Amino acid sequence: MNTTTRRITATTVGLAGIAAAAGIGLLGAGAANAGTMPVTHPGEPSVAMTITNHTDKVEHLISSGTSGNGVWVNGPKQTLGPGASETITAVAPQGSKLAVNVAYKIGVGGPTATYEVLNSQSNTNVGTSGISGPGASHYWMAHNFSSHFPATNVGFDQW
Repeated sequence: MNTTTRRITATTVGLAGIAAAAGIGLLGAGAANAGTMPVTHPGEPSVAMTITNHTDKVEHLISSGTSGNGVWVNGPKQTLGPGASETITAVAPQGSKLAVNVAYKIGVGGPTATYEVLNSQSNTNVGTSGISGPGASHYWMAHNFSSHFPATNVGFDQW
């Protein structure tokens, strides 16, 4: 192998290493999920709830909360525009269960979209999630769990 070939090979290997490191960094960027939450004890419940608004209306926050000793790591936004997504995260320090509840008004006078996750060792579910109130029949909601207790991840899509 001559000197030029060695330089090209070394440069190629170096660039490949930089690209791989950048790719790994990009995969981790913005990947908020309950498995990466700041927990204080192993097995502590955490929730990462991603909400996507597929409607043509702005959703306006009307209430939010966590149960017991739950605390927000990343609380809900005041508004969620058409086509926008947000990831809401919470943990229950030294807790054995966690409930997270967020409610948005769809548009100015539309129905209420409620997003709720109940996370415990005995049962993880979406509680009273759904759409209610005037005009609710014009909208619908779907959910998908990607993991359960203790680090629960759920995505909500609302049309």
